[in-house]
Amino acid sequence: MMNAMKKSIAVISLGKFGIRLATSLSQKGFDVIAIDFNPDSVDDIKERVNVAVVLDATDEKAMRSVNVDKVDIAFVAMGTNVQSSLLATALLQKLGVADIYVRSINQLQENILLSMGIPVNRIINIEEDMGEQLSASLVSGKVGRYIQISERHSLLEIRVPSIFIKKTLKKLDIRRNFKVNVVGIKRLIPHVDDHGDVQYDVSMTDIPDPEDPLQESDVLVILGTDDHLDQFVRMGDASS
Repeated sequence: MMNAMKKSIAVISLGKFGIRLATSLSQKGFDVIAIDFNPDSVDDIKERVNVAVVLDATDEKAMRSVNVDKVDIAFVAMGTNVQSSLLATALLQKLGVADIYVRSINQLQENILLSMGIPVNRIINIEEDMGEQLSASLVSGKVGRYIQISERHSLLEIRVPSIFIKKTLKKLDIRRNFKVNVVGIKRLIPHVDDHGDVQYDVSMTDIPDPEDPLQESDVLVILGTDDHLDQFVRMGDASS
């Protein structure tokens, strides 16, 4: 669903996943800056996006030179190079990019990202061929992990829609009203570490209590057909 105001998006790292994501976003009408240190990867996508550049995503001067500090959304799509991914993420925060999504490959990286202030719903852990599907919901800021489990069914994480906050699963009757199943709830639990900084632990409830009111920080893990999931995501966007 296209937003009224055209958004600019930086996709950093052009592996298979990054290329699919950048290409799909460009096809949907967004201004895409594709960035990679490998000239071959940049050459492969340069005809499909607004801007494709060869540069080091951890180099502040280089990133400013292509106006990454002015984009609406940035996606750090690096795979195995965790150190570069974290450094690029930290630089994007320094540049003041408002919405940063980061691909995570393991729990340690996810914990570090959480400690850096990256919200759980912006930490993405999905297969490389999910770039096109993710692009459909990336700009909404609602969807996190997305895993396709059959030709028609998927599992995804979505930040609780605002109209659901303080309501119970029993009252919402999501399965009947929206044709999707809530199979788990992730909740951020704040605590203060030894240095006096606020950190967050992620608590996962795999058997949700139907009488427990949903909280603003909750992330719903839902299962359903792709059509019903898409309708649910769009409903969440409309409620914001």
